[in-house]
Amino acid sequence: MKLWIWLLLGCVAAASAQETPRPQLTDEGASKYSAAAYLAQGPGDWQPAVLSGSAPPKPDFLVAANGSGTHTSLQAAVDAVAQPDGSMRRFVIGLAPGVYRGQVCIQGKAPLLLLGLGASPADVRIVASRFAGESKAAGVNSGNPCQPNLAATAVGTASSATLAVFSSDVQLQQLTVENDAMNAVRHGVGYPSSGAGEAGGAQAVALMTQGDKIQLNRVHLLGHQDTFYVRASPQKTGDRVYVQQSLVAGDVDFIFGAGTLVVDDSTIVSRAGRRAGNESGYVLAPSTASATALGILVVNSRLIGEPGLGEGSIALGRAWDQGVPKGAWQKESSPNGQALVCNSILGAHLGPWSTSTARRPFQSSGESANRLTEWHNESPALTPTAWGTERERLNPQDGWAAAAGGTRGGADALPQHVYTVRNRAELVAALAPGPLARIVRVQGRIDLSTDDAGKSLGMEDYRDPAFDPAAFLAAFDPAVWGKKPPVGPQEEARQRSSRKQAAHIVVRIPSNTTVIGVGSDASIVNGTLFLDKVDNVIIRNLRFEDAYDFFPAWDAKDNANGEWNSEYDNVTLRGATHVWVDHCSFDDGPRPDHLEPFLFGRQVQRHDGMLDITQQSNWVTVSWNHFRQHDKTTLVGSSDSQVLDVDKLKVSFHHNWYEAVTERTPRVRYGQVHIYNNLFDTQRASSYPYAYSLGVGFQSAIVSERNVWLTPREVGAGKLVRALKGHRFMDRGSWHNGKPVDLLAALRETYPKIDWPADSGWLPSLFLPQDAASEVEHRVRQGAGAGRLFITGP
Repeated sequence: MKLWIWLLLGCVAAASAQETPRPQLTDEGASKYSAAAYLAQGPGDWQPAVLSGSAPPKPDFLVAANGSGTHTSLQAAVDAVAQPDGSMRRFVIGLAPGVYRGQVCIQGKAPLLLLGLGASPADVRIVASRFAGESKAAGVNSGNPCQPNLAATAVGTASSATLAVFSSDVQLQQLTVENDAMNAVRHGVGYPSSGAGEAGGAQAVALMTQGDKIQLNRVHLLGHQDTFYVRASPQKTGDRVYVQQSLVAGDVDFIFGAGTLVVDDSTIVSRAGRRAGNESGYVLAPSTASATALGILVVNSRLIGEPGLGEGSIALGRAWDQGVPKGAWQKESSPNGQALVCNSILGAHLGPWSTSTARRPFQSSGESANRLTEWHNESPALTPTAWGTERERLNPQDGWAAAAGGTRGGADALPQHVYTVRNRAELVAALAPGPLARIVRVQGRIDLSTDDAGKSLGMEDYRDPAFDPAAFLAAFDPAVWGKKPPVGPQEEARQRSSRKQAAHIVVRIPSNTTVIGVGSDASIVNGTLFLDKVDNVIIRNLRFEDAYDFFPAWDAKDNANGEWNSEYDNVTLRGATHVWVDHCSFDDGPRPDHLEPFLFGRQVQRHDGMLDITQQSNWVTVSWNHFRQHDKTTLVGSSDSQVLDVDKLKVSFHHNWYEAVTERTPRVRYGQVHIYNNLFDTQRASSYPYAYSLGVGFQSAIVSERNVWLTPREVGAGKLVRALKGHRFMDRGSWHNGKPVDLLAALRETYPKIDWPADSGWLPSLFLPQDAASEVEHRVRQGAGAGRLFITGP
């Protein structure tokens, strides 16, 4: 569905009864509050651009901390952008992956796009540490240049902003804006100065906007108190901001202001840990002028909370009676914040709306009525916190992992066996061998290619002293060596180097374990989680990227001209049983394959699979994951000669999003595999060209149901499934480019010499209620991947 149609629909959908102490709009009343109505509240008819899925434009300026771009700082690149000249030409500032420290002001510039050039928003971070109570000298600006606050002796809330956008027609895409002034407080360190504490002064803004037609797509805004400040322009020239597919995290009044804001298809995270002994807070704090009809709309989003937040402990919001002393609110002259939350998932951590900042009690009618309401939200019967699903076990009908006793992971762990880990050393310690159930909560980014002190390790740290890459290439050049397997001192040294890397970056998961991401940025990078002959493991809510092989092997007999073969998957199952991989995200990170050189006439491969399931693994469910920008995604079965795989490799795949991947989604040998309600999305221009989706391999039996393919027009149905020595495949109810597709007929036409029976020889009995194919694209895009547990329910 086109973006503008979604905006027109806004909160207009079939209503469902909901009992809650928070006031609800009627169906008729809700029709006035579409996203389009909010965004029409300003000069001209603004239809936000469609940023997701479109090919990124070429930057006019490149910011790179290592000096490889046009500028080393973002502010310098912003300063180079021209003033508006009426041409409406949009300048593009690209930011290479990295951390850019310092406050940034965008003021009075031409239409502008800030574009993060990493694989995810977390790869490009704009960070500063100012906070409201921070002391400064009068007459000196030590805060954001867009808001000097010269006369004051403290920085102040507005001047604390990491990034201030005081221009109209500005877009931010695929990056993180963070104010980390209070991060240390979460880890038990005191407040940074006497100017900040529980009583005030801790306001620390990540993004502040004061302009019209400002758009955010795939942006993470991280802070604590006052994360996202949307101001109204003093000149009343418009103040509309549209946020889509993004994340905002904070604890007190962290989405606030007098501007017009629409937050669509995004995740709003209430953070825990800063306010020790007082884990309460507020999400929204609108300060809409009384004469302004519409203020803040949150629609089609997920409002979730970190562990430690009790049920109902966080107010959905309160009116910010800006400039009004306590008890002095007046109906005609004071602001009266307006906000609506609709068609969203609300975690159990959320309670009612709260008393305003001027101590005006919340009430939905009367002279001092608040304009804060809801419509058509859902509150799943889960634990109070978004990430508090750590003891959740697999639904007894949820695919093959529910067979033969089901999958519980670490659900039975004793309190002393629940670990929170923040680095490789802590992760390895928490996963020490042992039979007892455990829960391992991953917080932040864990780099498996680091030493115990946190130092990054690279090729030279793993390279055997005898291994010389140049000598290796000279020795085994096919023009000299031929097609024999490499043997000799250089190959032996390469293998020793490879073993040293593997010993460090491959982390083994024991049986009876749940590994779950906590917070908005939980990730495991530069290594592999290895499930080797273990049983009963759950992996959820983690981002995996860049399992990079420094020492790939050369096989001159692989394919016609030889191939480079890498060793590491992001997650590997070998002989593993009862495994559930759910709500994870996978990509190649900042070192994609197309950047590698061609050696021996073939491009070097540094990444193997994303999730491989081999060597008698059995009873596995893979659900609600996002696989993107990769070549060989998932094997089920490693070799035609693995006869021990007979009656094993029983795997279910459902509601996974395969975005711009080449092949193997999955490629199956031997297994009975059920594949339903997945989205195969190859429309986006990518350096990973599409080959096929489902591989019907030796003695495999695949049942496909209600899957959806989105491909360029030239990709016909005959390319979606590939015969690879297999002949048992059935499909029912799937779509290709918006229309029903007969995949079995396409296989018979593409491979006429194969006898394709009408069925696969078995029928699934373990699966959850299936979505109609017409619903799959929307549901999977909204719910698949890390950070989206609440959108799909238990």
